[in-house]
Amino acid sequence: MRISFPLPAITLITASLVLAGCNSATPEPAPEQEQVSITYTSYGVPHISATSYRGMGYGVGYSQAAENLCTLAEQITKLKSEQARFFGPGPGQQFVLSDLGYKGLRLTERASELLSSLPDNASATLHGYVAGFNQRLSEFASPAAYPSPCRNAAWVAPITATELLAYHLDLALLASSRNFISAMAAAQPPGNDTGYQLTLDASRIFNANGLGSNGWALGPERSLGANASILANPHFPWDGELRFFEQHLTIAGELDVTGVSMIGMPAVLIGFNQQLGWTHTVSQGKRFTLYQLELDPANPLRYRYGDSYRDIEQTEVSIEVQLADGSLQLINHTLYRSHFGPLVNLASIDPSLGWNSQSAIAIKDANQNNSRMLQQWLALNKASDTTSFFAALAEHQGIPWVNTLLASSEGKASYVDASQVPRLAGPVDAMLKVAVQQPPLSLLWQDGDGSLLLPGNDPMFEWQDSGHTIAPGLVPLAEAPQLSRNDYVFNANSSHWLSHLTARLQGYPLVYGPEQTIRSPRTRYNGLLLNSDWVADSEYKFDLAALKQVFNHNGSLFGQLFVADIVSRCQAAPPLQLPGQTVNLAAACQTLAAWDGQYQLHSQGAQLMREFLASFRIPSHRALADVLYASGFDSNDPLGTPAGIAPATAVAEQDPVLLALASAMQRLQQAGIALNAPLNEVQYLIKAQQQAPIAIAGGYSFEGAFNMAEGVSGSRSTSKLATVITGQGRPDSPLLTLSEDNLRADAYRLNYGSSFVMALQFTEAGPQAEMLLAYSQSHDPESVHFADQTAMFSQQQWRPMRFSAADIAADQVSQLLLTVPNPD
Repeated sequence: MRISFPLPAITLITASLVLAGCNSATPEPAPEQEQVSITYTSYGVPHISATSYRGMGYGVGYSQAAENLCTLAEQITKLKSEQARFFGPGPGQQFVLSDLGYKGLRLTERASELLSSLPDNASATLHGYVAGFNQRLSEFASPAAYPSPCRNAAWVAPITATELLAYHLDLALLASSRNFISAMAAAQPPGNDTGYQLTLDASRIFNANGLGSNGWALGPERSLGANASILANPHFPWDGELRFFEQHLTIAGELDVTGVSMIGMPAVLIGFNQQLGWTHTVSQGKRFTLYQLELDPANPLRYRYGDSYRDIEQTEVSIEVQLADGSLQLINHTLYRSHFGPLVNLASIDPSLGWNSQSAIAIKDANQNNSRMLQQWLALNKASDTTSFFAALAEHQGIPWVNTLLASSEGKASYVDASQVPRLAGPVDAMLKVAVQQPPLSLLWQDGDGSLLLPGNDPMFEWQDSGHTIAPGLVPLAEAPQLSRNDYVFNANSSHWLSHLTARLQGYPLVYGPEQTIRSPRTRYNGLLLNSDWVADSEYKFDLAALKQVFNHNGSLFGQLFVADIVSRCQAAPPLQLPGQTVNLAAACQTLAAWDGQYQLHSQGAQLMREFLASFRIPSHRALADVLYASGFDSNDPLGTPAGIAPATAVAEQDPVLLALASAMQRLQQAGIALNAPLNEVQYLIKAQQQAPIAIAGGYSFEGAFNMAEGVSGSRSTSKLATVITGQGRPDSPLLTLSEDNLRADAYRLNYGSSFVMALQFTEAGPQAEMLLAYSQSHDPESVHFADQTAMFSQQQWRPMRFSAADIAADQVSQLLLTVPNPD
């Protein structure tokens, strides 16, 4: 397509007369090609300067491919249902199930249908990214020169705009259908056994465990030396496709924004411009509803809806699977869906959630056609004040599954859950608020962490359209929880209710999460840090140093509460006479008495407190069982309750506190871990094979730690190329077991938690920000930017975010000038 410019009418007439006398064979000159500059500063951070959205996208695609080519190429292979073709069936038929499930989602076909509906800016950025990514790919001399994670891989190929948009659709499903892919493939009518054995993890299926965040926005009443502040602390996997990538994007006279994004997303997701800073936390709002279909007794392929029966739709798909000898086998498969959405097989979680002669389960997803993410964040990137930021949210309605916390240089701190949430009828909402408190729905609801299961036979349970949303049946922004203040708002993945300690958000639909209920330990600790002088000054104000110290101090809720009570209890206890053994708690008492209450690298005894608390873990938002506490939750004191340790029992061997402490001590001793070992000996990150362990501070969410550092056996990442080494999970402990670890078999090997951390203030001199990036910029272990920032993260060594032209010039490492090809 040629770029043309409108001319005044007289000029057009003159031009037509001149051209009439010209040789018609004379070719018109090609439009001038745009030049894009990429200035790299320390740690491989690209500062991309363009004159158009297409040029900006080109620079982002080029720079992301330079360090993370394999990351996106692998994801596109997944979306094309070609993993089994290139990688074989995978453990437990993993790639077969994935390929079949993605066939059922039809993301590429949907993207093809939605591509033309993108606004001009988003379309230009998307196409520019594709061109830049493919240009960088073409510069590798051969597949042997690809980055090491995908060197010589036959599946690496140029990408298309349709495929990139399909990947955006996939990211939109991160907290919903993406977790049911295998369950979609395994859903089969009674008697139709495909042989696929599926075991699902309820902690991954029904909630957003493995995705989290802390986020603060402070106004002038809580900012010291500034008009507003942001503390951003998203918790995401440390490898695979969900890593953040830092980038600074500039379009002359149009856009100037810096922060982080994910590979494949050519906008800034969390960051700041000259007037605004924002962060996101994973919302407790519901991204989907499950429907239990009442089947026709005479035909399991029909379900009742209202007064009639409907047919379950059947779709035939096929994939290729590479066999052990390298040959390809064609597999044909049938997928099933209702008018709500795909059928899913959840029988491994509960037999009643499988497909039997009486019922089947279907899923309806609020993000199923959310192609609006790119245009949404581009609009947020260029917003200039709180009003224009909220206007962008209302216009594009593209936030998929996160809360937004915003601070403006004008001095406003705002919270909003603008994510995609189903809109249920008022009577249904009222009924559910009662029903989720009792079995069987309470088992899925998990104090708000889980999901909703609705009857599929009654139309009253359908989503209700307000007429004010782009996607029908969702809650419009005007009805969403939101709050703007001059002091603060915060969120740590509990629902909207306690975004401010006193200005509580109440009366919203249950699909946004529960109100006036127990908050997670991490939410409670966030609230206490905000409303005390533990880190802030006496007026609870934070300067940039204090914001960083919120993260660096590595305290926790239980490091502040009732440790002394546990010590007193165990010091007074006699040796426990347990079956076949006598357990003396003296060493455990001494260790906890000496513990500094923190999860610093040098902290001694932190692991004993962790294992003690782990004895009380439950799959629920409250994280820890009520039996731990002396007093229960009080909605008038949500930060302080539940409180105290459970009263001592008359018989020491029946005391849950003493039994948990004995169990914790024994687990550590059996693992060969000293009770008082410094944390850096037992908690670390192994970024890849043959990489030395890197000790990392921080604690688990159930410990009430702000700085999350966890080892998760099974990540939210879908990447086969994820490089972090963890081990096998244990049912009785957060310890992960790995016999190949030369240091120890059982350890807290980390792969998830604080990822990008940003402390930002709007001062009279403009925005000032510092940051940490846990895993560095590159996916490639051979890159100098694979672990350079990880070493800094280990030592909590913050660095400035270069935003002004002078700062960038002072830290310049190299510069590229790219010529952007004109669009076809």
